[in-house]
Amino acid sequence: MRNIAIVGMLTFVLSSCSTQSQPGSQGGVIPSVQVQPGRQFDLSVGQQAQIQGSSVSIRLAGVGEDSRCPSDVQCVWAGNAVVQLSLTSTQESSAEVKLNTTLDPKSAQYGGYTIRLVGLKPVPKSGTRIPAAEYIATLEAVK
Repeated sequence: MRNIAIVGMLTFVLSSCSTQSQPGSQGGVIPSVQVQPGRQFDLSVGQQAQIQGSSVSIRLAGVGEDSRCPSDVQCVWAGNAVVQLSLTSTQESSAEVKLNTTLDPKSAQYGGYTIRLVGLKPVPKSGTRIPAAEYIATLEAVK
């Protein structure tokens, strides 16, 4: 019962801190957001961002692998996570790209933009598996 109360309280706190360019509006993830070129933004799995002033859209399709070092463990190597993005534009054919947190490639070229993976949340903890729906990628699209 105590765990349910804690989870409920965390959900309330996190949902009250969200912004338009971040996951977590009332009732869940905002399905599509407008983002400014050159500014970092967050996407949840399944969420799409439209770059303002262009026809380029970026959707976080998922996280293919996550071998990042848990925050409560001392590791020899930081590990790596692979983020899968779906890129679409009215000007080009759609593309599927995989970007890495540690290894290359960390960015991709599409529609005149460099799309870069800045980070991935949450940070793993030992003994727990991150559900696919809880991943949030921080990205940046620069002209």
